[in-house]
Amino acid sequence: MIAQMFVATTSSYRSAGRAAMISGILGLMAYGFLLAAVLTREAWVVSNFGYIMFRAHDVAVILQFIFMIPVLYGIQKLSQKQGAGIRRASLNVGIGALLFTALFLLLGIVKIFSDGHYLLPVMVLGVWLMIANGRLVDALPRPLCWFGMIIGLGLVAFGSFFPAYAIFVDIVILRVPPVDMATYPEPPMNFANMFIHKIIWIGSIAGVAPLPVWTMLVGRYLLREDRSVLQVEEVQSNYNTTIL
Repeated sequence: MIAQMFVATTSSYRSAGRAAMISGILGLMAYGFLLAAVLTREAWVVSNFGYIMFRAHDVAVILQFIFMIPVLYGIQKLSQKQGAGIRRASLNVGIGALLFTALFLLLGIVKIFSDGHYLLPVMVLGVWLMIANGRLVDALPRPLCWFGMIIGLGLVAFGSFFPAYAIFVDIVILRVPPVDMATYPEPPMNFANMFIHKIIWIGSIAGVAPLPVWTMLVGRYLLREDRSVLQVEEVQSNYNTTIL
């Protein structure tokens, strides 16, 4: 019974750690595609190169968030070792935010949703990260938890672009299916529009860019925890052999 429990625990930590590394790499690639698309954009209508970069970003984020699901399971299991930790309902909210982000991005690729709809579940993920990292202070290194909370706040700022743009600039971003940007007039770059774009840049730098780094650091810790459990299992096995 104990041996089965150790095998299950080490397997979950190992798979979560490896998934975290893959998710982190995909996240860095996604941010690179996003930067390439944004920094080369010169007009309201996106160029062919910009369109390819935006779509590459979307695909990379879909995969990044799918690979983050085992990571959330891993840190939830890790948190249970230190008291109440992350509850199952809270875990489901985090996983739901990941899945809905991936779904909304997919619907954006096939032009059912606009490119901005996915920012709503990103906001939820940001709030979840802030709360979850607050509950992980006894399971993960405190600097890593503070890093995760800052990233969560950054994701909230990043995701706030969608509702703020709809409220203060133009509700066109809410249209389903989205409008053709080639035939829709560009909204005026007034104070609200400029301010919202500054917020999304801050959120991008504070949340989107470092999220893959945090994920890989958590993955490294989970892999280290996997080795610790294996050592305990080895000691337990030697003890049982001695008793027999």
